[in-house]
Amino acid sequence: MSRRDGDSPNENRAPTTNMSRDEEGTSSVPAKRPRLTIPGESDGQESSTSKGRIDVAGRVASVKLQNFMCHANLQIDFNTLKNNCFYIGGPNGSGKSALFAAINLGLGGRGSDNDRGSTVKSYIKDGTTQAKITISLTNTGLNSHPDFDELITIERTINQTSSTYVMRSVKVSSHGNESEKIISKKKCDIDRIINRFNIHLANPAFWMSQDRSRSFLANFKPGNVYKLYLESTNLENIRQSYMRFAEVMSDCNDMVTEKRREVELESKKLKRMQEQRELQAKLETDKLLLRSYQWKFLFCPLRDYDSNILINEKKQKLQKKIHEECKAEYAQNRAERGIVEKSIQDVCDEVELLKEDVEEARTIRAEKLNALDTLQESARAVMNQIKSKESQLKAVDVAVEKNRQRLKLALSKGKGNAHLTEKLTNVENNYNRIAAERSKLESSGEPNRLSSKESQLDKEMKAMGSQVRTTEASISVLENDKKKFQILLDRSRATKQNSLNKYGYKMAEIVSLIDKREKLFDRMPIGPLGKYITLKDAKWAYAVEECMKNLANNFLCVSNKDAKTLQQIFDELRLPAHYQPAVIKCTFQGKCYPNLKEPSDNFNSLYRMLSISDPDVNNAVIDKTSCEKILLIENNQDAMKIMGSNNPPQNVRRAYTLDGSQAYANTNNSQYRFYRGRGEQPDGTFVSEERKIDEEATTRKIKQLEEQISKLKSKDLAQNKKDYSEIQKELQKTQSDAYEFNRKLTDLRREELNLGRILEDLKREISNTENDEDVVGEINDTIEELKKKIPVIEKEREELKKKLKDIETQIVPVQKQKNEADKNLSDMQEEIDAFDSKTSKLNEKLSKFDEKYDVLTSRIHKLKNDEHVLYHEEAKLKSERDQAIEDLETQKKRTEKPPGDQDPADLSDFPPTDDARKIILELGKKIERASEGCDMTITFDTVKEFKESITLRKHRCRCLTTVIDNLRLLHDARVKAYPSLREFTDMKVKEKFKELLAVRGHFLGGLDMDHANKALNVNVKSCKTKDAMADGDGAEEILDETNAEEEERSSEDYSGSESDDDSPRRKKAKKQDSKKKKKKETRDLKGLSGGERSFVTAALVMSLWEVMEQPFRMMDEFDVFMDMMNRKLVMDLLVELATKKFPHNQFIFFTPQGIKELNKVDGLQVFEMNKVRE
Repeated sequence: MSRRDGDSPNENRAPTTNMSRDEEGTSSVPAKRPRLTIPGESDGQESSTSKGRIDVAGRVASVKLQNFMCHANLQIDFNTLKNNCFYIGGPNGSGKSALFAAINLGLGGRGSDNDRGSTVKSYIKDGTTQAKITISLTNTGLNSHPDFDELITIERTINQTSSTYVMRSVKVSSHGNESEKIISKKKCDIDRIINRFNIHLANPAFWMSQDRSRSFLANFKPGNVYKLYLESTNLENIRQSYMRFAEVMSDCNDMVTEKRREVELESKKLKRMQEQRELQAKLETDKLLLRSYQWKFLFCPLRDYDSNILINEKKQKLQKKIHEECKAEYAQNRAERGIVEKSIQDVCDEVELLKEDVEEARTIRAEKLNALDTLQESARAVMNQIKSKESQLKAVDVAVEKNRQRLKLALSKGKGNAHLTEKLTNVENNYNRIAAERSKLESSGEPNRLSSKESQLDKEMKAMGSQVRTTEASISVLENDKKKFQILLDRSRATKQNSLNKYGYKMAEIVSLIDKREKLFDRMPIGPLGKYITLKDAKWAYAVEECMKNLANNFLCVSNKDAKTLQQIFDELRLPAHYQPAVIKCTFQGKCYPNLKEPSDNFNSLYRMLSISDPDVNNAVIDKTSCEKILLIENNQDAMKIMGSNNPPQNVRRAYTLDGSQAYANTNNSQYRFYRGRGEQPDGTFVSEERKIDEEATTRKIKQLEEQISKLKSKDLAQNKKDYSEIQKELQKTQSDAYEFNRKLTDLRREELNLGRILEDLKREISNTENDEDVVGEINDTIEELKKKIPVIEKEREELKKKLKDIETQIVPVQKQKNEADKNLSDMQEEIDAFDSKTSKLNEKLSKFDEKYDVLTSRIHKLKNDEHVLYHEEAKLKSERDQAIEDLETQKKRTEKPPGDQDPADLSDFPPTDDARKIILELGKKIERASEGCDMTITFDTVKEFKESITLRKHRCRCLTTVIDNLRLLHDARVKAYPSLREFTDMKVKEKFKELLAVRGHFLGGLDMDHANKALNVNVKSCKTKDAMADGDGAEEILDETNAEEEERSSEDYSGSESDDDSPRRKKAKKQDSKKKKKKETRDLKGLSGGERSFVTAALVMSLWEVMEQPFRMMDEFDVFMDMMNRKLVMDLLVELATKKFPHNQFIFFTPQGIKELNKVDGLQVFEMNKVRE
C-alpha cells in the first residue's frame, strides 16, 4: 500500500489475506455471515458459526481511524464470521502499534495505558485538532446484549481538551445493508457494555503492547512476573472485589438500618397523626355532646322548679306528720319523767336506811378485827416463847454433852483450881443471860414488822411524791398556757394600737423615738427586720417563726456609735433585758448578695418562700439564718427520707416541716438528726394579714386557767404535800426504831461472842490447872443441875403450848365472826353500789328525758315556723315556674335543637343542674384545649397515604435485608472458595505452561507460585544438543535422556533443595555421564537465548489465556527477540492455540517480521500494512 500525502475516504485501508486451505487471495468485501448452530438444536435452525464454532459477543468486527497518530484515514474489517485469528504485519512505521493503541483507547482506555503518550490528546495526529476512533463490536452469540442489534459501534472523538463518545446499534440486513441508531453518548453506558462483554482494558496479558513485551522480556523478575500473573488472572482484583463487596454490604446494611430508623420515626409520626385523627373524632363527639347538654340544660330550670314544688309538698305533709308525732312524744316524755323521778326518790330513801346499817356493820367489824389482832398477837408471843424454850432445851442438852466431855477430860488430868471455877460459873451465868436475851429479841418478830412497815411507808411516800410531781407538772402546764394566752392577748391589744407592736414589746415607741432622734445617727437604723419580711404562703408561718423568731425585732446599724445610741433609747424606755431587741452591726450595701448557693429548683427553700423588701435586710437574714440552705418539706416522713439519705440535696443544711420539725442533712461534715416540733399555732409575725383574736374568749380562758391553778395549789397540792410530810416523818421514826433495835441486837451478839471466848479460855485454863477430883465433882454437879433444868423447861414449854392452843381455840370463832362481819359489810356495800348505780342510771335517764324535752320543745316551735315558711315558699316557686316557662320559650327560639334530641327534652337520665353546669363548663374548656392541640389539616386520606408509604418502605427494608443476607451468604461462600479458585488457577496455568514447553521438546521446568512472598519463579531449562525442530531423532534422544535423568534434576534445581556437601560429588558424576552420552550442560532462564526467552514468555502469556476469558486478545511485536526458528514455532503455536483451543475468541497479533512462512489453516486472516512514516 503506497503512502499518500492527502486525506482520502479510505487512505490506509489494509489489504487482507485469508490463509485458509480452501481459498487464497484478498477480500475486503464482507461475506454473508452464517448463524451460530448450538449442538442439540434442530438441523434447520441457523447458527452464527461454521463447523460448530460458538460465537462470543464483543469481538472486534472493524476499526476506523481518522487523524489518529500516524493514520489520517484507516479502516480495517475483520472477517469474524470465518476467522478468529488475525495477523497484522508490516514494517516498522506502518502504524501497527497505533492501531493497537487505537483499539484500547476507542473502547474507553486511558492514554497512559498504551505507552504512546501520557494524555489522550497526545494521540491526535500532528497538524490536526481532532482524532476519531470508531470500533465495531459483534453482538451475536454468547453474552450478547438482547436490546441491541448485530453490531455495536463505539465512536470516540478526541479533542485537545476533552473526549466524547457515541454508541450506536447497527442492524445488518440480509443484503448486507446497515442501519444505525444512537444508543447513548455517556461514558458510563459504554463502560457497562465493555464490562458485559468481559473486555479488560488494563489486563496486560490481553493487551501485550510492544513496550510491555520488551520490558517484560528485559525484566523477567519473579516479583514482576507475579504481578503480571495477578493482573492477568484477575485474582487480586477478585480478592479486592470481595473486600470492597464486604465494605459495600456493610455500608448497605448501615443504610438499611438508617432507613429503618427513619421508618421508625415516620411510624411515630404516623402514630401522632392517628392520635390527631382520634382527637378530631373525639372533638366532634364532644361538640355534639356539648350541644345536646346545652339544649337539655334549657329545660333544667323548669325541671328544678317542678322538683322543688314536689319536694315542698312532701315537706309540708311530712312536717304535719312530724308535728303530731312530736306532740305525742312530748306528752309521753313528761309522763315517763314523772315515773323515773318517783323511782329515784324511792331508791334514795332505801340508800339512807342501808347506810345506817353499813355504819353499824363497820363498827362490829372493827371490834372483831381488834379482838382478832389481839389474839393473833398473843399467839405470836406464845409461839416465840415456845421457840425460846426449845432453844433453852437444846442449849441445856449441848451443855450436858460438853460437861460430860469435860468430865472425861478431867478424870484423865487431875485436880483443878476453885477460883477459876467460880469465875467460870459467873461467866457462864452471864453468857446464858445474854444468850437468852438475844434469843428473846430474835424470836420477838420485831425486825420483820419494822421492815414491812418501812417498805409500806416507802411505797406510800413514793406514790405521794409522784402525785405531788404530777400536780406540779399540771400546774406548770396550766401556767405556761396562761402565759401564752396572756402574751397573745397583750400582743393583740398592742397590735390594735399599732401594727409594729407585733414584732416586739413597745416596738411602736422604739420606732417613734428613733424617728425623733434621727439626727443622732450617722445612718438611720433599719428595723424591726420583721417589718421588711413577708411570708408568701401562710401555711409555713409556724415553721418560719421557729427558724426566725429571734430576728423579727432586730435592728441593723452601720456603726458602733449608732448601736450605742439605739441602746440608749432602749434604756430610756426601761425595756426588760429579755424584751430588748438585738442590734446587728453591718455595712449597708444597698444590693442583695449575688450567686447564692441554693438547692435545686425541684425543692422549696425558706429563702424562696420569703419576700424581703430591703436588700440589706435580705443580706442580714441570709447571714444570720442561712435561709437559702434551708428546705421546706410538708411531710415529716419525706423530710426524714430526703435528709437522711446517703445523697441529700446539694447546698442544703437542714429542713423544716409544717409542724416545726427539723431534719439535719447527712453530709460529710454533719450527721443526720431529726427533732420533732410542737405543732403549735403561729403568732402571725411574718404574715401580712393580722391574726384575729377573740379577746373576750381569751380573757375567759385565762381566768379559767387561773382558777384551775389556784384550786390545784390550794387543795390538791397542799393536801398531797401534807400527806407526804406525815408519811415521811413516820418513815423516819420507823427507820430510827429499826436502827435502835438492830443496834441493841448487834451489841448483844457482840457481848455474847466475847463472853463465849472468855468462857472457852477459862475452861481451857481450868482444864490445865484444876485438880482432877475437884473438876470431876464440879462437872458432876453441873451435869446434875442441868438435868434438873430440863423437866422445868419442858413443863414451861407444855404450859405455853396449852396456852397457844387455848388462844387458837379463841381465834377460830373470832375469825369466823370477823369474816361474817366482812361478808355482811361487803354485801351491804355491794347493795349500796347497786343502789348508787341504779340511782345513776335513773339520773341519766332523767337527764335524757330533760334533754329530749328541750329538743321536743325546740322542734315543736321550729315546726310551727317551718309550716309558715313552706307555705310562702310554695307560692314563690309556682310564680317563678311560670316565669321560667316564658324564658324557656324565648331561649328555644334562639337555640337550634340538636339532631336526635326531643322537644321538650328527655331529662330522665340528665344529671342535676349544678352537675350539668359543671359538665358543660368542663366540656367547653376541654373542647377549647383540644382545639388548640388538634391539627385539623390532617385528613383520613393523608393518614392512609402516609401509612401506605410507611408500609411500602418497611417492605422494601425487609426485602433489602433479605437481599443483603443472601448476598452475604454468597460473598461468604465465594470468600471460602477463593483459596480453591486460586489453587485451581495455579494448577491450570502450570499444566498449560508445561504443555506449551513440551511443544519445543527440549525445555524442562515449570512455574513455582510463592503467594506468601508475592513471587512467581519461572524455572525453565534447555537440554538440547541441537535444535529439536531441525532433527526429530535428536529431540527424541534428548527427551529419552532427560527422562532418564529426572531423578537427578532436583539436586541442580535452583530452588536449592540439596545440601552443599553433596553438590560437588553430584556435579562430578553428572559431568562424567554427560561426556559418555555426549550431552550438552543444562541452563536456567538466564542462560536462554533471546528467542528462547521470547518463546518462554509467549508460553507464559498463552498459559494465562487458559484461565481468563475475553472476546479478543492482542499482542504487539511479541517475536521481537526471537530467531527465525523460535519465531516460526511460536507463530504456528499461537495460530494453533487460537484456531483450535480458543475458536470462540478473537486473537490479533502484530509483528514487524514477515508472515509468509505461516502455515495456511482455517480461521486465520492476515493483514499487510504499508509504511506510512519514515
